Parts: sequence; C-alpha cells; structure tokens
Amino acid sequence: MKPRVLIVDDSWSMRQTLRLLLSPDFECALAENGATALDQARQQPPDIIVSDVNMHGMDGYELCRRVRAEPPLQQVPFLFISGHAPRPGLSEAVDTYLVKPVQPAVLIARLHELLQPRPLAVAQAKS
Repeated sequence: MKPRVLIVDDSWSMRQTLRLLLSPDFECALAENGATALDQARQQPPDIIVSDVNMHGMDGYELCRRVRAEPPLQQVPFLFISGHAPRPGLSEAVDTYLVKPVQPAVLIARLHELLQPRPLAVAQAKS
C-alpha cells in the first residue's frame, strides 16, 4: 500500500504536476486551500502533507499551525514548497522547506526520508 500524501496548493496546475510526479510512489489527495486540506486531513489523516506557503485564505503557515494543534495529526510530516525562502521563526513546525523550482528527485527523496520512523525524542520535540 502506498503512503498517502495530501497536496495543498491554490494553483490547479501545480497540484496536477505534483500529483503526476508523486503518483508512482504515493496515493495522492488534492486540496486547493488550507481550509479544505484541514477538513480532508481530519477525515482521512494523510501520511505526509506537501503544501504551498502563499495561498488565498488560510496560508500554509496557518495550516501547519492548525495541523500541529490537533493530536491525531501532530506527527504527520509537513513539507513546504514555495517560491520564497522561509520566514524566520514561522517555519519551525515544518519538517522540510523546499524552494521552487524543486528537482523531482530531491522532492521524492525528501518525502521518503520524512516517512522513515523518527526517534521518539525528536518527534516529541516537534510537538
């Protein structure tokens, strides 16, 4: 069974590109904004979340904060893909931050790394 990745981006073309890139290794669910992503994650928790940062309504930072605030979702790895460098102090809850353009092999490798079991002390420190 493939790990389930929730792809969150307000760009239809980016969602589709990521889905095509990741679908050989992952079951992909798509969300066009943070609110929809949070609802989907609550209904069917993903194994990992890949999110854009700048989105209309709830941005990626707020989505990450809300995911981390929900006990069933707190340990879900969270990866940002953005066209901008991370804002200091706002991305500490994110497991990985990649700046566009992202090399497909780098993204896939990073996702597989994030899905590896983490030592308990590291997982608790992120909570």
